[in-house]
This record gives sequence, C-alpha cells and structure tokens, in this order.
Amino acid sequence: MAANPDRLSALDAAFLDLETPLAPLTVGWTLLFAGRAPTPAALRRHLGARLDALPRLRRRLVEPALGLGDPHWVDDGGFDLARHVHAIRLAPPAGAEALRELAATLLAAPLDRRRPLWRTTLVEGLRPSGFALVGQAHHALVDGMAALELGTMLLDAPGASDATPTPGRWAPASPPSAVRVSADAIARRARTMTAFDEATARSALCDAALVAQRLAAPVRERSALERSASAARRIAFASVPLDDLRVAARHHGATVNDALLAAVAVAIGAALARRGEPVATARALVPASTRAADEPGASHANRISFLTVDLPLGARDPADALRLVRGRTNARKRSGESGAADVLLRAADALPPAARSRLTRVAARRARYTLVVSSLAGPREAPTLLGRELVAGWPAVPLTDGHALAIGALSLGGRLHVGLTADAALVPDVADIARDVERALDALRAAPEAVPVPWRARALTRRAQRGASRYTGPPSETA
Repeated sequence: MAANPDRLSALDAAFLDLETPLAPLTVGWTLLFAGRAPTPAALRRHLGARLDALPRLRRRLVEPALGLGDPHWVDDGGFDLARHVHAIRLAPPAGAEALRELAATLLAAPLDRRRPLWRTTLVEGLRPSGFALVGQAHHALVDGMAALELGTMLLDAPGASDATPTPGRWAPASPPSAVRVSADAIARRARTMTAFDEATARSALCDAALVAQRLAAPVRERSALERSASAARRIAFASVPLDDLRVAARHHGATVNDALLAAVAVAIGAALARRGEPVATARALVPASTRAADEPGASHANRISFLTVDLPLGARDPADALRLVRGRTNARKRSGESGAADVLLRAADALPPAARSRLTRVAARRARYTLVVSSLAGPREAPTLLGRELVAGWPAVPLTDGHALAIGALSLGGRLHVGLTADAALVPDVADIARDVERALDALRAAPEAVPVPWRARALTRRAQRGASRYTGPPSETA
C-alpha cells in the first residue's frame, strides 16, 4: 500500500537549498560514554530495535522533477543499518585530541542524498577507558531539539538494563505516485493560504519586513569569520558545571544562554585581537524552538525560529559582557523578532518549490550575521547505552556558506558542554577559542553577585512577592 507523502516543510527544504560543497548542512554530535564499548553488531541491534518509533530514519529524500510536487520522504526499500552505523578503532593511546580530530573528519563528510540522511560511528580505543559515538543527521531531517529527542529515544533511561534488544520486522511502504504527490502539494498550499486571512496576511508582510530589516541591517564591522574557505573542519570542546553557572546568571538577572553569549563574545573578541583584527561587534543568530510544550520533537523536523543578538567583542570582563548581552537579548525578545520569523517561515509553505528555493538563497545572501550560537537543555540525569553511562555530549552546529564558526551547547547531567565547529582554513585556533569560552564561563561562575540598582531591586522584590518565575528564554533551544 502506498504511503501518504511525508512532506518537508519550507524550513526543512531551505536547508537543502542552502547546502553547498563548502557547507554540508548536517547537525552533529560527539557523545562520550564510560565503560567497555559494545560490539558494532550489538549497537546495530540496539538502534535497529528503536527505528519503528523513528520512521524518518529509514526514509530517503525525493525531490520531484520540474517542481511537480514538494520534496518528501519515502521508505528506503534498500535500507541497511550497516550503511548508517559504522565503527572505528583509534590507535592507542588515543585521547581527547584524537577524538576531536576524528570527529572533525567524520562531521565534514556530506551525507548521501540517495539514502536516509543520517549516520553514526562507534569510536573505540580511547584513553584511559570509554568509547564515543560521533553522529550526524541532515538539518532537513532534524533541528537541535529533534536531534536531542531522537538521541534520547535511541538511548536508555538511567539504570536501564544492558540487555541487547531484539529488532522488529519492518517492510517498506510503497512510495506515493507522482499524481498523488502533486495533488498533495496543491492541497497543502491551498490550506496554508486559507489559514492566512487578510489580517493575517498583512501581519505576515509586516513580519517579513521586520525580519528582513533586522537580518539585513549592516554590522558595524565585518570580520574574517564571515566567509568560507574550505569544507575541512576543526572541532573543539568546552565543559563547565551547570548549577553554579545558572545561579551566577540569575544573580545578574540573566539566563544561562545569556552567559554563554557573553562568554562567546569575550572569546571571539580575544581571538580577533590576537589576529590584529579588533572588531567591536559580532552578530549572533540564535535559534529558538517554536514547539508547544507537549509537542514531540521527533515527530517533526524543524520547528525553530531565530533572533539576532549583537555581541560586545570589546568587553574583556565576562561580567561586563553579560550585562550588555542581557540587555540586548531582552530587547530582542520584546521586539517580537522570533515570532515574526516563525510566521514568515510558516507562510513560505504556500510557495512552490522553485520560488521558495530562490527566495531562500536571496535571503541567505542578504543576511548579515557572524555566527550561530545554539543551546539545548538536555536531561538532568544522563541516559545510558546498553548499560554504559553517557558522561558528556558536545553538539556540532553546521556552518552555512559564508561563515567560519558555529557554536552549540548542551546541558547534560549537571554540566554545560559547548562544541565549536570551525572552517579549518580560517579558524585554526578554534581550540584556543574554546579554552577562552570555558575560562569566561568559569569567571562568571565565580563572579560576585551583582548589586541591582534601586529600581531593579524594587522590581525583583515585587516579582518575588508575586511568586512569578523569571523568564528564561525560548523553550528547549536555550539551556
């Protein structure tokens, strides 16, 4: 029986449109586990037993010719888990540097669009013990929140049995016919347009103007981070205790995400100063989840919007940077920029593929930002894999063409893990930037509590008396 078309949204398809030879748009991760590594066969059995709950991991991409229908996913009749789950043993003694170098090589390799757009590699031979999983999925398939939920579903809850599960039987559905795909595209566009009445359409146009104005607004100065030179990547990691950082951020009236942005500002400012390139401002593009609280991430690909924050690269004191960042992020949240971008992205579903693709590329060329900084709130208790505890996890945010550095963070088991992905030709010092991010976050953890000005002290007292909770930013994309 033929399946209904599993259509990509306009935002999903945008990540296909924006991919170039210098910029494979894959969301990546490096997961470090304690204990003896499972065998590749045991790992494949374990993952295979969970794929029924994650149908898109067995589906490949179809892009109809001549725009006769939208891009969609169909079951891969030749699906073979061995094509997606690999194993590598590093030559001993292999430490953190060897793992980072291998992760950079694996994550730089593009995915085969003829197959389901994901893969993971079991890495053995790490010193002194333990193993890693280095994985990636195309951004058309997952955003950060969906990747986190997929990972949680593929792993086990703390204390779960290490017994190897038994995979179920799976039979691929027949792909929908070209006529059905075309008819579905027409019907979906009609439904999208119907949802936008005159008032909503006017609002969408205003939203489009707001987003375009902000994204296209010139940055005072451009830096060498705003270009591409190679498809080779360098990876770097940083990790800090989370609870102390959260308390310190709240003492300054800020969020953990504000603290991360402030630390990034200090670290990038120092890196550019070392190069003799004293740039005052860098614009960060910050993803924000648009999922409802009860909406599962694994059932959708991309449900994100964006806001932009100008980072004060001239600040050398992390506390000063945090004060500036806090004010700027609050202003951007009040502006409605993130909601406006979400409306615009949903409205794009009404466009035919060719028009949507052209609009996506034009918007990307005109966008003015320096780097993406994305953070995710993971589980407080670390999950396990076949009884082995997950001890650390570093995200890898993809680089879009024309950008040389991206930063992702994941809170996991009481620590904040920060992963930096860089164009190897342009940012050879990414390990130094990661070190400076970690030092700035440590400095914020140790910083004394800020003394609020009188008006703020009164506001905080009234808020505490009302029992109101402090706003901590967009759900799920902010740690």
